[in-house]
Amino acid sequence: MSGCRLILPEAVRPVRAVTIEPVSRPVREVVVLLPGRLSVPEEFIKEGLVNRIQARRPYARILLPDLHLRYYMERLADTCLYEEFVAPARRENLPVTLVGVSMGGLGALITALRHPQDVQELWLLAPYLGDDVLIREIESAGGLSQWESKVTEARTKDESLRLLWGQLRESWLIAGGPPLKVALAVGKEDRHLESNRLFAQTLLGPGQYREVEGGHDWPAWREGTDWFLK
Repeated sequence: MSGCRLILPEAVRPVRAVTIEPVSRPVREVVVLLPGRLSVPEEFIKEGLVNRIQARRPYARILLPDLHLRYYMERLADTCLYEEFVAPARRENLPVTLVGVSMGGLGALITALRHPQDVQELWLLAPYLGDDVLIREIESAGGLSQWESKVTEARTKDESLRLLWGQLRESWLIAGGPPLKVALAVGKEDRHLESNRLFAQTLLGPGQYREVEGGHDWPAWREGTDWFLK
């Protein structure tokens, strides 16, 4: 299957998903992998991330939801992710790890921010966190501790990202850090490097952030996944 969509599907419910049962029994955890903007979930299999996780997490049920761009455009991504994948796992008392690539990292982050008690681990691979204008604005203000989001209700993409950074400031920075295990890996030549560095320097501690070789591509994300799994 091609890794790039030629036609963007509708945002349907329930979300189409690939389920991969653990190589060992019983199921002890759930790992949810969220694709990038124009990717299909089967790419996680093709590019070797599923095999890597299975090798180190043999008791994990791996879920690959097809949460594509349309879900984000219609503001459904985090709702669908929580209601259809996270909440059912928690009802089984299974710990949940969210792994998000690029846009999928944004969806994973929003869900973890809104439901911190239901997400045990958050692995971010070059997450999309806003454009250069927003990042420079935060930096020019003296960092996230000095910057304030004046957005209380988001109607546009820009407002949504400003609201996200404001919520991160209130819920994580002021509170002393994220209330769950978070790790972020990004390529040294990735277009999201600046925003990812700001996020890590502001909100993460030692050992939670790594810059790997490569750009916004699967080789970098494979290396990042290997680092997560160590």
